[in-house]
Amino acid sequence: MQNSWKIRFVFAILSLSLAAYLLIPSAVYFSLSPTELSEVRRDRDAFSRYVPSWAPTNHIVPGLDLQGGIHIVLGVDLDKAISDKLGRIGSRVKKLAEEEKIAVTSFSTTKGAGDADHLELQFADSASLTAFKSKILDKFSELVIAHETDNSMSLALDHRFIASVHQDTVGQTMNTLRNRIDKLGVTEPSIARRGDDQVQIQLPGLSDPKRARLILGRTAQLQFQLANDDTTFLQELKDIPEYAKVVASAYGKPNNSSGKDIFLSFPTEKLEAIKTYLTGKVPAGNTIAFGQPSADGKMLRTYTLFEKVELTGDDLVDARVSMGSETDPRPSVGLTMSPTGAMLFDELSARSIGKRLAIVLEDKVDSAPVIQTRISGGNANITMGGARTKQEMLTDANDLALVLKAGALPAAVTFREERSVGPSLGADSVKAGKFAFMVSGLLVGLFMIIYYRFAGLVSVIGLVFNMTFVLAVLSWLGATITLPGIAGLALTIGMAVDANVIINERIREELRAGKMPRSAIRAGYDAALSAVMDANITTFIAGLVLWQYGTGPVQNFATMLLIGTITSVVTAVLITRIFFDMATSNNPSTLSI
Repeated sequence: MQNSWKIRFVFAILSLSLAAYLLIPSAVYFSLSPTELSEVRRDRDAFSRYVPSWAPTNHIVPGLDLQGGIHIVLGVDLDKAISDKLGRIGSRVKKLAEEEKIAVTSFSTTKGAGDADHLELQFADSASLTAFKSKILDKFSELVIAHETDNSMSLALDHRFIASVHQDTVGQTMNTLRNRIDKLGVTEPSIARRGDDQVQIQLPGLSDPKRARLILGRTAQLQFQLANDDTTFLQELKDIPEYAKVVASAYGKPNNSSGKDIFLSFPTEKLEAIKTYLTGKVPAGNTIAFGQPSADGKMLRTYTLFEKVELTGDDLVDARVSMGSETDPRPSVGLTMSPTGAMLFDELSARSIGKRLAIVLEDKVDSAPVIQTRISGGNANITMGGARTKQEMLTDANDLALVLKAGALPAAVTFREERSVGPSLGADSVKAGKFAFMVSGLLVGLFMIIYYRFAGLVSVIGLVFNMTFVLAVLSWLGATITLPGIAGLALTIGMAVDANVIINERIREELRAGKMPRSAIRAGYDAALSAVMDANITTFIAGLVLWQYGTGPVQNFATMLLIGTITSVVTAVLITRIFFDMATSNNPSTLSI
């Protein structure tokens, strides 16, 4: 037992060495010049050039309040996601009913109890309803019967399925946003779920909130739909508003014949009014979409499209920007389909030669080219347009290619919160945080040494171990540290000192009772252990609650608190004991405490 402290001392030094090894990349990161930091923040692989090849690359990342950047909270439209999901399921239900020749006389989607979407089915007779339940409904475990009569039925989504859709939608939104941010060139982002339907995004070092908003907020939902140029319902309308007019133009087909392009032309500011006017007037199986503004930005037009979506952006594997040609200098985005998408595109083009195929991006018709021939390569093209400069169109093309490659958002998002933090404010915060941390540590260390003498020095050594362990864990995890996190580190010092004070006071009590130093140290640690554990366990529980239910800065503070609580117990109970045992290995008669 006489040499047990030596073994523990070697173990402590090895642990400190490992912690120092893990801290190397963080030390390198915080010693980089502003120019080098800028390079590292643009290129994720650049940092590896500044650290030794034998060292890890994970490092502590300064948060938004320390280096400046953009803070955004997005709300995910879960109700729309559920409505879209029910619509797609309803289409499958309707198709299967037709295949089984079940007499469904009416099929619609309505709002049911609790403002939830329901599928309303009307059957020719009760036998058709019974056949539907046995042949169709059993195949859709996500549907439940909300209401039923002899020849009608109301179907709703099962609550467990709805909860699963909510979870998946927010998760997919986070993954899509993460892909977009990676392509945006931000190497140290923070993306976290907040509440049931919100995503918090922090983009340190980014200084262009307008572009971030544009890229993060775009749904980038790409669809291909055939134009219905055979319908003349627009020409048959008798009450067209005076600000709109029906235009009938022609386009050429591959067989030298011509097709009709009939549309409404109206001022841009009347878009919502036109949507209201056309409600209930569009023939079944068709839908109205709107094109891009005219060259002067003042006029819009309609497109009458078949409701069926022939192809979606889900079948897209690549999107790339082309600079245009001499005949058409406008930049464009070339699309490449997956093998499945290419096969569908091939089949679609083969049966639709001479028809117009509308490229619908985010509910707007980007263009509607005539299919001249069968397209077997699975490629398509979106040409930028509008009353903009070539540089503006090129920027839009790059951003469009970025969001298309990153994938479409599974649901629409809204901006709930947005703010920018300037780099100068971040630099001031770093200085203030460093100063507060250093002053608090220095004052606590001086107090311990003055009040407890040698025992106080041992406590300070324990604090050094503690801070090194905390920072090493943060570096190993690649954690983000913010001003509240620095406050958590300062609190960790206080907690560690509190444990040492309890132990030192117990040792003093044993010495006053007449025990020799070695016995007093042993008895003091044994007596203080329960008090130290109780205090830190309650603190750890409080930290867990803050981490679970807090967001952003609160969560960062809680992370520091949790890590600091564990390391404080280890250093106060184990590390400091090594140095006390070392000092009393020769069984002295006194102890400086």
